Amino acid sequence: MKSKSDKINKYFLKNKINNVLLSVSGGVDSIVLLKILLIVKKNNKNLNISLFHTNYNYHSKSANAELLLKKISVKYQLKLHLLNLTIDNYNFEHNARIARYNEIEKIINNHNYDIALTAHNYNDQIETLIMKDIDNSNWVSRIGIRELNNSIYRPLLDINKNKIYDYAKLNNIKWIEDETNNDLSFRRNKVRFLVNRDRYSNSYFNYLMKLKKTSDYKYVDYLIKFETNKHNYLLRKNKHFIELSLKFLDVFTSIETKLFLNYITSNSFKENPLKITKSHWSNIYEIIKYGRNGLSINLSKTILLLKERNSIIISIPRDNQNDILIKNKNDTYNWYDTKISFKSIDDDNSNVVSLKLISNGCYISHWKEGDKISLKKTTKKISDIFINNKISNYDKLYYPILKNNKGNVVCIPNLETKYYKCFNKSDFLSLNWTIT
Repeated sequence: MKSKSDKINKYFLKNKINNVLLSVSGGVDSIVLLKILLIVKKNNKNLNISLFHTNYNYHSKSANAELLLKKISVKYQLKLHLLNLTIDNYNFEHNARIARYNEIEKIINNHNYDIALTAHNYNDQIETLIMKDIDNSNWVSRIGIRELNNSIYRPLLDINKNKIYDYAKLNNIKWIEDETNNDLSFRRNKVRFLVNRDRYSNSYFNYLMKLKKTSDYKYVDYLIKFETNKHNYLLRKNKHFIELSLKFLDVFTSIETKLFLNYITSNSFKENPLKITKSHWSNIYEIIKYGRNGLSINLSKTILLLKERNSIIISIPRDNQNDILIKNKNDTYNWYDTKISFKSIDDDNSNVVSLKLISNGCYISHWKEGDKISLKKTTKKISDIFINNKISNYDKLYYPILKNNKGNVVCIPNLETKYYKCFNKSDFLSLNWTIT
């Protein structure tokens, strides 16, 4: 494994990685990877290794595995992060993986690790590719397990399981064998059982790896398009939403659009990568490409996609603000991502309000369906004013509306006001609305 330790060390040095977190189960793969990392550390004095272990309390040796990791952490003076939990049998593999990776991401962020490592090997890769082939998955899924994916590095993907066992035995390495690996109720274990019984031919493995290679090339092509174009589509962004021009549809295919949105959501909102089924993605893409203005659909439990005329807005929940009573013309009022204050009359007639209105009590509120404003010669629906001024469906939800103490709309900042040019300036102010 010397060549492997050299390769890992070169990767760390090239990318200035000093603090690493190893996800270690106590099984042979992760214990061997730990052994390799300890060899790397001898040659790289700047390297700090910490461990992460999840005890699912699922099999009789769960406690033994945790105890082994505690002994190892003491022996080599390595920090050990422990996650202790119980997961229902239903869809155990999927839920266990989600819980594990969520915790890894949390630990990385909280403790400033540069990267996390897992000990997936060549056999894991083959098993994954077989399952994707059985599912007739798209080309992205046929990439299989990625050596580097976001903050996860998997350096053993080219190492056969038998070589890992041989190395462990040769170096008298102790590990805990997970009893659930023999439980054929788990899908991966069924595939592993068939692989170990030579039920698949080498030509089939070669076929899978060829498909993977083709998918790798497609992914590289996508990344080139992505890096070239990713900044061209950003229209607006804050901590609650991001607006993207629909021009990305001219560049990205459906599956590339899914990759693109996955990147946008995870990087904009620090959310986990989206887990979208094939049928749900079909509905999402249909709305993005052909949906009418105002249609919305959930990307996840917390992320909403809203179709606008020439864009999409992706947002996360935000607290709904209560009406704000304006008590003093000299105060500043916070309304979502804006500040509202009052100043001397300027040339913008759309923001004029009377001092009498403020002294009698007025408030900042949301617009409601059916709200109207009385203007000089007519009455207009607020919804029509929004449409005429191309205010997005998303922005309508948070747009500040000034109402008098009877609940009547008197001013829509920057758009309309019931007051006009023919007035005594000393009796009026201009509403000042700034985005923070």
